[in-house]
Amino acid sequence: MSAPSTPEVSVKRGGRQATVTLQGTGRVRLRGRAHKLALTVHVLTAVGWFGAAGFVAFALIVAGTTGDARLASALYRTIETSVWLTIPLGVVTLVDGAVLSVGTIWGLVRHWWVVAKIAIVVVVVVTDATLVRAGAHDALTGGSAGRAMYGPVIAHCVVLTVATALSVFKPRGRTPFGRARADARPAP
Repeated sequence: MSAPSTPEVSVKRGGRQATVTLQGTGRVRLRGRAHKLALTVHVLTAVGWFGAAGFVAFALIVAGTTGDARLASALYRTIETSVWLTIPLGVVTLVDGAVLSVGTIWGLVRHWWVVAKIAIVVVVVVTDATLVRAGAHDALTGGSAGRAMYGPVIAHCVVLTVATALSVFKPRGRTPFGRARADARPAP
């Protein structure tokens, strides 16, 4: 009796091949060029997002410490409009991260580090849309940023650093769903 075949979709271009494997368990695997493309998009958007968060923190500190009211106003306006960059970067990072996690061995909710990264992305996007934008708007109309704005802006840099560390170190620990799937998998 022969082993069941695994359907694959292959794309060849210039001698290189990208393969997406559809396994019998309903799993999709990114391989080759497709995996590299998704990983490149994820790294670029995540790095860009961290860079934007770092710039927002820098702009906030400079706006809060400068004696030049026009510079402070321009920086607060920049922070207020930065959400037009930071939120899309966060959403693309989330979507592409989900594609990568589903398309690799890590899975979407199998490992705690993946779940933590998803939570970090959601929290940063939501606080960007609410606290940071509103705080910058209040600073524009009131003249200076309240202390409440510093917390979320600095926290964004910290938690995005934590998300990066989670990606690099991939700490052990499966979710209950991940443990159940691992226990249900037949031994090799």
